Amino acid sequence: MNIRLTILLVAILLLFGGTFLIVAFNQSPDQTPDQPWLYKIDDNSIVHIEVTYQGDTSVYDKKPGSTSWFIIEDGQQIPVFQDKWSGTPLLLSGPKVNRRLAEEMSNPSDFGLDPPESVIKVTERTGRTYEFHMGTVTPDEEYQYARLVGSPELFTVPQIWAMVINRLVFQPPYGRLYNLDESSVVYFEVSAQDKLLAYGNKISDESWYILEEDGGEVAVSPELWNDENLLLNNPRVTEELAPRVEDPAEYGFDPPRVNVWLASTNGENHEFFLGNTTPDGQSRYATPLVVGDVSRLVTVPEAWAAAIERLAVEPPYPPTDTAGTVNP
Repeated sequence: MNIRLTILLVAILLLFGGTFLIVAFNQSPDQTPDQPWLYKIDDNSIVHIEVTYQGDTSVYDKKPGSTSWFIIEDGQQIPVFQDKWSGTPLLLSGPKVNRRLAEEMSNPSDFGLDPPESVIKVTERTGRTYEFHMGTVTPDEEYQYARLVGSPELFTVPQIWAMVINRLVFQPPYGRLYNLDESSVVYFEVSAQDKLLAYGNKISDESWYILEEDGGEVAVSPELWNDENLLLNNPRVTEELAPRVEDPAEYGFDPPRVNVWLASTNGENHEFFLGNTTPDGQSRYATPLVVGDVSRLVTVPEAWAAAIERLAVEPPYPPTDTAGTVNP
């Protein structure tokens, strides 16, 4: 044999042999084979998600030709809150099981799968739908029984993963005007109809008060305050109309019908405008401000917007006695 060819073959053998040894020595001795998947698809191909949990159902659709997702309720398309939704299609693109307990399940009811506690349907843009069911929690409370419709096998999936999926029903990720923990709000201003009122929050006892122009503080009336403070907790968006407001005056933003500015304990601030009422009277145009400029055009519930406007024009002062003195 040609000496050069022999040297070349030996070099190739050494190269492959070394690679094999590196892989073998770096592999954990107790490493287990990859666990199976209930199914595996591209998360970008998912266009429809339907989750039923304990009899209640939530439906999510992806807008054709875009990356936008919506919650479908009573025929309405409600935008999702992207910060909470963003990883959901990925979670449902390939549920990885913890264990395969049986190749053929004898009695599904023993595992809470007949009827199932949860029914999940995931549809690709091709129209193909994957359906799987989740049952009761395992005795160690770490996992939940599951099966893929069309397969007789019994699996377990992590219970924390199952809880995230079930939450799509009892805690839908509704779109929000902004994302701020209500308990961290310490100050906000509401301006409407040429009136400006400022409110402060004493975090120690969670009591709200009105800040007077002379620097005084007047505790709000609990009877009149009701849930206005809760209304400041990440208000829902009913519809996403445009990524940017092109004509602020058209929607009542120039000047704004209502201007709200909030400050929180962590130094995070938010400002937004509320504009005109929509033609159907059910919503109000709104836009969160980004660096002092209007951004996306959305709508919020009219009842919520009206309650916020009242904080400026009908402030919840405590009642006065016959002498005109404010009662404590």
